[in-house]
Amino acid sequence: MAQRKETIVLFPFMAQGHIIPFLALALHLEKTNKYTITFVNTPLNLRKLKSSLPQNSSINLLEIPFDSIDHNLPPCTENTDSVPYHLVSKLIEATLSFKPHFKKLVNDLIDEQNGYKPLCIITDMFFGWCKEIAQEYGIFHAIFIGGGGFGFACYYSLWVNLPHRNTDSDEFVLPDFPEASTIHATQLADYLRVADGSDSFSAILQKVLPQWMNADGILVNTVEELDKIGLMYFKRKFGRPVWPIGPVLLSTENRGGPGKEYGISTELCKKWLDTKPYSSVLYVSFGSQNTIATSQMMQLAMALEASGKNFIWVVRPPIGFDINSEFKANEWLPRGFEERIKCSGQGLVVHKWAPQVEILSHRSVSVFLSHCGWNSVLEALSHGVPIIGWPLAAEQFYNSKLLEEEIGVCVEVARGKSSEVLKKDIAAKIELVMNETEKGIELRKNAYEVREIIKNAVKNEENFQGSSVKAMNQFLNAASMGHIIPFLALARRLEETNKYTITLVNTPLNLKKLKSSLPQNSSIHLLEIPFNSVEHDLPPCTENTDSIPYHLLPKFLQASASLEPHFKKLISELVNEQNGQKPLCIITDTFLGWCKETAQEYGIFHAIFIGGGGFGFACLYSMLLNLPHRSTDSDEFLLPDFPEASTLHVTQISPYLRATDGSDSFSVFYKKLLLLWKDADGILVNTVEELDKIGLMYFKRKFGRPVWPIGPVLLSTESRAGARKEYGISTELCKKWLDTKPYTSVLYVSFGSQNTIAASQMMQLAMALEASGKNFIWVVRPPIGFDINSEFKANKWLPRGFEERIKCSGQGIVIHKWAPQVEILSHRSVSAFLSHCGWNSVLEALSHGVPIIGWPLAAEQFYNSKLLEEEMGVCVEIARGMSCEVLKEDLSAKIELVMNETEKGTDLRNKANEVKVIIKNAVRNETNFKGSSVKAMDQFLNAALIMRQMEKGASKDEV
Repeated sequence: MAQRKETIVLFPFMAQGHIIPFLALALHLEKTNKYTITFVNTPLNLRKLKSSLPQNSSINLLEIPFDSIDHNLPPCTENTDSVPYHLVSKLIEATLSFKPHFKKLVNDLIDEQNGYKPLCIITDMFFGWCKEIAQEYGIFHAIFIGGGGFGFACYYSLWVNLPHRNTDSDEFVLPDFPEASTIHATQLADYLRVADGSDSFSAILQKVLPQWMNADGILVNTVEELDKIGLMYFKRKFGRPVWPIGPVLLSTENRGGPGKEYGISTELCKKWLDTKPYSSVLYVSFGSQNTIATSQMMQLAMALEASGKNFIWVVRPPIGFDINSEFKANEWLPRGFEERIKCSGQGLVVHKWAPQVEILSHRSVSVFLSHCGWNSVLEALSHGVPIIGWPLAAEQFYNSKLLEEEIGVCVEVARGKSSEVLKKDIAAKIELVMNETEKGIELRKNAYEVREIIKNAVKNEENFQGSSVKAMNQFLNAASMGHIIPFLALARRLEETNKYTITLVNTPLNLKKLKSSLPQNSSIHLLEIPFNSVEHDLPPCTENTDSIPYHLLPKFLQASASLEPHFKKLISELVNEQNGQKPLCIITDTFLGWCKETAQEYGIFHAIFIGGGGFGFACLYSMLLNLPHRSTDSDEFLLPDFPEASTLHVTQISPYLRATDGSDSFSVFYKKLLLLWKDADGILVNTVEELDKIGLMYFKRKFGRPVWPIGPVLLSTESRAGARKEYGISTELCKKWLDTKPYTSVLYVSFGSQNTIAASQMMQLAMALEASGKNFIWVVRPPIGFDINSEFKANKWLPRGFEERIKCSGQGIVIHKWAPQVEILSHRSVSAFLSHCGWNSVLEALSHGVPIIGWPLAAEQFYNSKLLEEEMGVCVEIARGMSCEVLKEDLSAKIELVMNETEKGTDLRNKANEVKVIIKNAVRNETNFKGSSVKAMDQFLNAALIMRQMEKGASKDEV
């Protein structure tokens, strides 16, 4: 049976400049063949839109009713094309009446899909109110900005703050966006310049724009590398993910429909362009909804003719006339102008529309005189065409500012529809850009470079994904792996025996991401279990700890108990599908002990799998159960049921645990959860018996159940690539750099996938690394208080010039996002690992004989560090926690102690190599030798088989 496709709903505002990017996004998503796309709009807009869809398109067009007369608008007004500008604010306000209709539409959609909700709802910037409906149904909601980040950041800030009202100067700064530098009064559209907060535009925009902060994220039709300042504004302003997915543009085939009829055929246009020399034609167009004043039009015509340059000018009736009406050349252009330029062959004057992409992509086109509407900007830059800017309205002024001041691909010729322009000034700018002047050459060079950046951003190849492709994937696959990685590794190991059918159960978003990490030939079955976070007062689409703040973790864990009836149903269906054959066993997470009840009902063996180490989890378990730090005034204490752990210090307790008193939500829920462990038939631990005897003994004594140390259970290099986020450096480049370094001379620094340190600690660590003189690789993420997955600001969080100096000297590599950790740790040049002591990282380091400099940050990491230092002798602790004060001198001293040929450093390396051999032997599986972890796995599977030894089943058992 074909797999059901997830539905994505798109709902743009009724304007050509909004509908076109949404249509392009819809077609882009449809092309993946993974989603059912539903496009919502009013009847007249959908009728026009239908003609622009390919004949084989599966996009569903859903009407939302709208009667313009009810809102004191002219009859049949369903698009900004058909209303004068002063009524646009009224049209925006009228869209608030869509709310009940949109709610019904979503409800009907869910009913039609047998209760399946859309994956997400993507709405226009003016439709932030849709979030309320999305939240009610537990659907992810994103706003799509069809324009650029910088332009819309300026536009947003201006409307929300109206800063020009607070100054008599023509120049001012945006209070919440100082990075935009100075804005001039001439860069304000007429209706914004007169806005005072009480006018109709201010009233509606100040109502709808702040609703952006309720969205689950923002999609922007831009390229990250070109628009970082604007993107950062929105990340900072709303604290939401911002995904730059552009350029999202209509293909040549799809452009014909949504536009009006062309004033010239594509064939004739190309034929004319073919007669012109390379890079000799100026293309002039002010877009679909903009035009200039009659006097400006007259001066522009004279300038074009006087310049002597070849040109194509798409001309529309000037301001004060219906933009779609007949063009009166004898009134609005110099007498005989059209005849002269036609006769001389200098230019083409096109009324209505022109095939813009075909023009911009032609080799003879040199420059684009444009209003700087974002679609036009993207189309020009995608073909390496520089711009002469004449912004006219809305955010176009700030697009022009970005293009000229930041990207260097534009020269501004005029501003607005009422500014005075002179033929000689326009002609001078045209000649400056089109002639072989220094400025012209620089603009063309920059435009070509930008073309390559855009080209790379949308590249989607086997070994390379561009920034926009990654952003789209991040948007569609928001959940990360968390506890799932060790389970995936265990599933892969069991699958490799070829004795079992493996079924991995999780929520839809997690499975979607998990799927990418499985080999193509994997036989592991992925089964969905439904979960609606909204029903548990959690943010929509919360299916992973990555997507919630720490204080909501208890609520998230409590919500997981609601999976019980669904899990029971899933097991029942699994048994029925197998003709009554029950799974051999059910292996669940430490937080899902309630599964034992379902397993017991069906007579199935049930084990809990601890993905961490025995000692670390034993300490954490005892701490949460007994809260011993609450019974003493001392900073040091013992665990009452685990005295073998020796003394613990208050600094070895996470802040949330330190604050618990037994009655808070953390304590109450954890105690209930942890006590369920004793009901399991046994416990699997991702550790090695010879290294972790004290912790394993605690669980055996505590529960009187078998405990099987089966580690290290780690993902292979191939499987890790899918399970992780994108690397900040390629494996090849990383290895190449390491190959240049001497044996055991490199320090690897990483705090894992979900941990980071404070900004002050980061600064001290950077100075210590540089001062130590040691080679290093540092995987660095934004500090505490910032989104760990957001852009890293080196100029704020690292010493000035740090990255440049260490790159120039060759001392180190600073990697943002992820690094190929196993490949680094296995390299002969790596000497030590400065780590948060997360157990996966510990196992990966010790499996390659790499000693550890410990900086535990949370949960059981403090006790992992304690085990590594006090029991195993492979670690020196350098700091504790995310708030402790650390100094460059102390950090540097510890690094030198471990990496230099000191007695301590030598001892650590020797012991790490001994541990490597122990781990290697633990997983050996040969004819005459079975390691301790192999034996433990066999013992576990035998115990499960004994429970069902009287049953006869298929050749393969289900796990």
